[in-house]
Amino acid sequence: MRPHIEIADIFHHYANELTGISTESYKVIRAITNCRTEKLGRHVHECDSCHHQEISYNSCRNRHCPKCQFMTRVNWVAKREEELLPVKYFHVVFTLPSELNPLILR
Repeated sequence: MRPHIEIADIFHHYANELTGISTESYKVIRAITNCRTEKLGRHVHECDSCHHQEISYNSCRNRHCPKCQFMTRVNWVAKREEELLPVKYFHVVFTLPSELNPLILR
């Protein structure tokens, strides 16, 4: 399911306001902006039977790109879910008195 707005769209929209960023950050922004567009080239898949063609644009393969790292994220989440016990989880944050720190560290 493709999101309505992608990070590349945001970069395009605010391109004129992106000032004072490092060269490394600019390279990441350019890679994400060009990812899966004609700027990085394409390849054509053709069906042997009906000769229908599908065009796929090349990815940037940048480690910061949400499109390129989607499957890596999905696999990471799946592995973390395998580690969960089959019970309901709740995230609770609380503060303990500092006097208990020696006990907690043991």
